[in-house]
Amino acid sequence: DNNWNTGPRYDNRLEDEAFRVSVKAGDADFVKTFGLEILAGRNLFPSDSVKEILVNETFVKKLNLVSPKDVLGKTLAINGNMKGSIVGVVNDFHDQSFFADINAVCITTAPDLYYSYAVKIKSGNAQQTLASVEKTWNKMNPDEVYQYQFLDEQIATFYKTEDLILKLIKAFTFIAIFIGCLGLYGLVSYMASQRTKEIGIRKVLGGSNAHIMWMFGKEFSKLILIAFFIAAPAGYWLMSGWLQDFKFRTPINAWIFVLAMIVTCIICLLTVGYKSIRAARANPVNALRTE
Repeated sequence: DNNWNTGPRYDNRLEDEAFRVSVKAGDADFVKTFGLEILAGRNLFPSDSVKEILVNETFVKKLNLVSPKDVLGKTLAINGNMKGSIVGVVNDFHDQSFFADINAVCITTAPDLYYSYAVKIKSGNAQQTLASVEKTWNKMNPDEVYQYQFLDEQIATFYKTEDLILKLIKAFTFIAIFIGCLGLYGLVSYMASQRTKEIGIRKVLGGSNAHIMWMFGKEFSKLILIAFFIAAPAGYWLMSGWLQDFKFRTPINAWIFVLAMIVTCIICLLTVGYKSIRAARANPVNALRTE
């Protein structure tokens, strides 16, 4: 959430570029701490002022340059009063959530903009390490309040709404499947009771259990196909609309609908199968006596 966007002026040009750049204040350990990769040039040297600057791949692309090496050694002015030489290009990373596109980014040593520290710790001894960090903080910054937050928790807040929606979808999906199974079981029970004599006659004339079960199965297969061809386009339309909110999103492939069809058939088979097996294995004499 610490994003400062401003207009950059590249290579001593008279005007700012048409795009904005997200400024990250970081020291020489920024790249190592956040696991970035230097694609061209080198890392920043330690400094107490703005002298050197790292940029990302998107910055190079927005300048319509072919190679990251083309920006090395060029001057970059930020906000008019921050000026340095571009010494390296890092790989693109998400400076915001997946809702937003990756910005052009520059990283530079600007101590006046160091509002927080990033500390990488081992999770096995976190509490003791945090206590040591707090002690060091209070010694070096006695007038500043010590607060900390884990990065993974901070990132999770970006998607709190989506996480809640996912939990609700799972809950309502389970309820819908349960109600659907009850409906299927009730429907096959009704069919079995209505066709009791037919089942008995078929068995007396040599009909096998598999034949009787298929008699039920083909009826429900038609219903499943009709439901699928109604639900699949609606599901695709709804999910496509929701995913449009994300600049970075997963594709909706055909195999997702194939998998949904397979799962639906399995659930239907388990629900209908039990009752149809009982109807197929029933004594035909009792079935013929049914009024």
